[in-house]
Amino acid sequence: MSDDANPEYGKITEDAVARLKARLGKRYPIQQPYLRYVNQDSITHVARSVGDDNPLYVDPKYATTTRFGRLIAPPAIYYAAAWGSWDLRRGQGLPGVHGLHSGDEWRYFRPLYEGDELHATKELVRADPMEGRLAGKKMYIQADEIRFYNQSDELVAIQVMPVIRAEREESKKRGKYTQIERSTYSDEQIAQIDAELEAELPRGAAPRYWEQTEVGEAVDPVVKGPLTLPDMVTWLQAIGSPHVRSGKYWQQYRKSSPKVAVKDPETGIPQAVERVHWDNFMAAEIGMPAAYDYGSQRGGYATYFATNWVGDDGWVAELDFQYRGMFFNGDVFRINGQVVDKWRGAKTGTGYVKVEFHTINNRGDDIMPGTGIMALPSQDGGPVEFPVDVREDGRAE
Repeated sequence: MSDDANPEYGKITEDAVARLKARLGKRYPIQQPYLRYVNQDSITHVARSVGDDNPLYVDPKYATTTRFGRLIAPPAIYYAAAWGSWDLRRGQGLPGVHGLHSGDEWRYFRPLYEGDELHATKELVRADPMEGRLAGKKMYIQADEIRFYNQSDELVAIQVMPVIRAEREESKKRGKYTQIERSTYSDEQIAQIDAELEAELPRGAAPRYWEQTEVGEAVDPVVKGPLTLPDMVTWLQAIGSPHVRSGKYWQQYRKSSPKVAVKDPETGIPQAVERVHWDNFMAAEIGMPAAYDYGSQRGGYATYFATNWVGDDGWVAELDFQYRGMFFNGDVFRINGQVVDKWRGAKTGTGYVKVEFHTINNRGDDIMPGTGIMALPSQDGGPVEFPVDVREDGRAE
């Protein structure tokens, strides 16, 4: 039966939900990642995709002077091993139902070094009904836990990735974003954004000591945008894409999953559903006023904000953030944060601080609120030791 003849395709039915829930607790290897090998090229591509010029990631000579002794990868690289893979969504359930990446919860345990090899597994850990303004009652939220390992099978990171599933026609009828106007800028406003970008500097070799970091202290802000098509291109170059394929690969994908393609109304050419991220017409089909960012891309910007602040001797241990609203093409946002807590680990004595951050766009909306836990070096104990596990370490009385 073709998708066109399947009355369940694109619908959240009881049978489709039952098949989805049958996957709970089952772990599968990701066999078709976009990236396996961590080397200077892959590290550089990822750093460039989020606008990160930290020499720890892009300058091999500088990296040899650090405690790592060679390049390490920015945390955004993990998206290339899972989000950008061709099989993360295979067997995902609810076929044809639109998915919105709604946030990420990250735990980072140890560095990924130049020369490492990366592999990952996925496991469905959540599948629940939900209500919201996007599509009324026809919504579900599901989440995969993705575990990342190096070539020695050491656990290097864990991601919990929630996705909101909503029937496309319902999303369009709700019209949540239809009143939003496209952003425009004066030369003076562009100059201001450029000045803010120029002022962004990684902490680098100057340690940010735990003892000297206080609750209420501001975290260095970052600015992103105006978002453009080239931003999408650089992200896909670094991270890959589950749907953007060429030649026979695209033909075979359409044959196995016919509804993965949407016919261009002007040319009749079948194109990837991912066009919502660069094509205004396709975005309008699901009720959006313009094309918009990838959730994972926004998550990559959050990791840049965090690593820029901790310095070479610190470590981003956890990040937890939500994608609210859309970052439409032409928009700008600024991430600002402050330290809201600090403590030492009960087992290791590692100094931790908790940061709360908000991502405010040019309309004043907070489109990515979140928190981060950073492990900072100590004046007495030196750099942070690996592996870092905040939850295992506990909290000193």
